[in-house]
Amino acid sequence: MFTEVTNVWESDRLSPEEALTLQIKAQVMIELRQIIFSNGWNQAEAAKRLGITQPRVSYLVNGQVSKFTTDKLLGYISKLGYDFSLNVTKGQPQIETKQVA
Repeated sequence: MFTEVTNVWESDRLSPEEALTLQIKAQVMIELRQIIFSNGWNQAEAAKRLGITQPRVSYLVNGQVSKFTTDKLLGYISKLGYDFSLNVTKGQPQIETKQVA
């Protein structure tokens, strides 16, 4: 028997707050991945710019949500020279980034 959910993070094991936190982290990771790829950086270059190891970048671009905190991920966006806006509307997080000159 299967349970249908509209949000992959929702489950019997997670509270709504925990599910939202995971959604936010996933959205931020997707945005970071996009920044890395759109700049043409390989994992080694991204690691240098972020001040972390290449294996950590691998976790990041492969969506290993449990390896990072939300504040650390948001800090990475700033470290790469981007401003961001994070909004949650009707339980759905959205992040927008803009490169700082």
